[in-house]
Amino acid sequence: MDGLKALIWVATVGCFAVDRQDGEPTRPTNSWDEENAWFSGSKHSAQLRKNDVLIRLSIGDLVGEKVTVNSVPWTSDRDPMEQIRKDWSYFEPDPIPSLNNITVVTFLGIPYAEPPVSQRRFKPPQILTELPGKQPFLAIQHPPSCAQDVEARPTLFINDPYPFHISEDCLYLNIFTPDTSRDGRPVIVFFHGGNFQTGSSNEWPGHVLSSRGIVVVTVNYRLGAFGFLSFGDANTGNYGLQDQRTALQFVQDHIASFGGDPRQVTIVGHDAGAVSVGLHMLSPFSKNLFRAGVAMSGAEVSYHSTIGKSVLAFNNTVKLGRYLGCTQSEAKHIWDCILTRSTNDIIQAIQTIPVEYNRYLFLPHIDGRFIPAHPVFLFNSISTGISNYPSAVPYLTGFNKEDGSEVILENRLLGEFSDFVLVDHEYLKNYVLEYAFRHNYTTNREAIMEAIVDRYTYWPDASDEHAIRSEFIHMATDAYYVAPVSLSAHLHSAAGSRVFMYVNNYEFGRGSSSRFLPNWMSVCHDCDLYLLFGFPFMSKNLLPKHFKNISWTDGDRNASQLLTSIFRQFAMYMNPNIPTDSSWLAFEPRRHWYLNFNYSLYSDLTKPGTLERDYRWESVSFWNIYIPSLVQYMTTTFPSLEAKIRKELVTYQMALGIVVCILFVILVLMCLFAYLLFERNPKRIAKELNHRRLIRDADHFSRQCSQESCL
Repeated sequence: MDGLKALIWVATVGCFAVDRQDGEPTRPTNSWDEENAWFSGSKHSAQLRKNDVLIRLSIGDLVGEKVTVNSVPWTSDRDPMEQIRKDWSYFEPDPIPSLNNITVVTFLGIPYAEPPVSQRRFKPPQILTELPGKQPFLAIQHPPSCAQDVEARPTLFINDPYPFHISEDCLYLNIFTPDTSRDGRPVIVFFHGGNFQTGSSNEWPGHVLSSRGIVVVTVNYRLGAFGFLSFGDANTGNYGLQDQRTALQFVQDHIASFGGDPRQVTIVGHDAGAVSVGLHMLSPFSKNLFRAGVAMSGAEVSYHSTIGKSVLAFNNTVKLGRYLGCTQSEAKHIWDCILTRSTNDIIQAIQTIPVEYNRYLFLPHIDGRFIPAHPVFLFNSISTGISNYPSAVPYLTGFNKEDGSEVILENRLLGEFSDFVLVDHEYLKNYVLEYAFRHNYTTNREAIMEAIVDRYTYWPDASDEHAIRSEFIHMATDAYYVAPVSLSAHLHSAAGSRVFMYVNNYEFGRGSSSRFLPNWMSVCHDCDLYLLFGFPFMSKNLLPKHFKNISWTDGDRNASQLLTSIFRQFAMYMNPNIPTDSSWLAFEPRRHWYLNFNYSLYSDLTKPGTLERDYRWESVSFWNIYIPSLVQYMTTTFPSLEAKIRKELVTYQMALGIVVCILFVILVLMCLFAYLLFERNPKRIAKELNHRRLIRDADHFSRQCSQESCL
């Protein structure tokens, strides 16, 4: 049976696999510290330490270690919310203790594909058939992050070095499980964000989330040019998405050994990971690898998340080649030349290349294969019955109130010189004009710029820098998150998925001196992730470097408990309603229900927020309807001299068009007249010739008769 399953897997993903070449470099062998190993009589435990756990997989043995999550108000099998009745008339006979210590087993840096280096660079991931190095494989250290420009990360901590090693050998995943001996636990597979340019699975430790009784898997996938270099065809590019799919297949094949149920896999993504979730739901190659999807602060229908035109993907690759000194005339030779360049050379070249289209050079592109067509077109085809919905699964989506603050954090110069404070009206106008240039608004970009600036100007005091920065964040949030996520929810719902939507309005440390965000930022781009991964409950030795010295409030812990309960319910039952409140209604095509998540509105844990409708509907229609339609109209916002010239040009073009039409009509009439003339004249000529021939023959016959007497 296992052999048949493996054969089916190979057949399914064979189109993405690359044959292994002998002599190619592989991962370094893992080191086993036998001197410090804990000894027992068992053959397989002879080298295990006290907190080590051995797992046997079909591809080899690996070792993880136990970690304790301290002082949490739940157990891995029970949620305290299941004990509370709305009317408080029932008391649990076996209540959960208020504070519990839960053991979670972690497996860090498990390879799920061969290293994408040397001859495997810029190719689909190759299936891993055996764990590398000496057995058992040690899964106790964070793996390298995928190659990226770490200085391009949107972060408040611009002066701190990147805490993880980066490498092109990065196709690893981390697994956090509450119990390896119990079967059938729901599984969450998490794809990190970073706009497909930056990010790492190491930034999101899954200990606390796993302590809720969930097997958590965090995945690395190739980024930037290393994951999305393409000529715009079906045979190149989208390697990062194929990495994710290979990781999902790895989970299907092996997660049962970690206590997870392969039939209860929920894929969760943030930012670029959210876009990935939507694309997997539409890709026929990812069908049956998961049963539910969660997209946080991102949407596959976003104009800014994919490259829709093949020529643009092709041009970006050629442009990278030029900056790397690859000046060959044939595309294949440019590709081969880029292959010879180092990781740092490619990263530094991308830093210097101006972006002329979209937000970044290298993104998922519509290849007609892994992504069959543009997501909006696919959804329209599904709704009209032209095509099928590969994965019409339950779908949870949402965003943070100020997701757009990450656009400000991307500007490192702004952070170095002004601590991200100096966002004035000129900054807003310049950004919007560049936005219009990059998004192919070439025919009407000035009018589009004026429309956007007008909508997001604080007119009571247009010079108020605090208001300008706030409106700038609203603009970026609406354009990059609110509008596309709302459109995605609408399309998924219309196509047949059961959709739930949320808006995170919880502010960390509200009214507290321990608040770790700057005063100008309320609900940041990653704030829902801090809650989801339980940062307020996590011990300092497990927290990422920048969060070790933060003092979390009781409100932060309560909000985190509520959000993890929501995700626990969705992973288990595909419904995010918690036991104490079932008022969250599904998003509908005509009734856009959403949960306004804000624990601070209530004094207890029975209600996570309020049910509302049509979040920022004016902004949604502005970006999804008005701006695209405005491209079709002639602008009236040019300078007066240019406007006069354009007006004269339009008049000239109209006059020229009229003249051309008149000449065309005359030409048609002349052709018709010639045709009628030709059709009539041959008949008359033939008749005259025939008449003349008869007369001539008659004269000849009469002369002949007179000579021969014709008697």
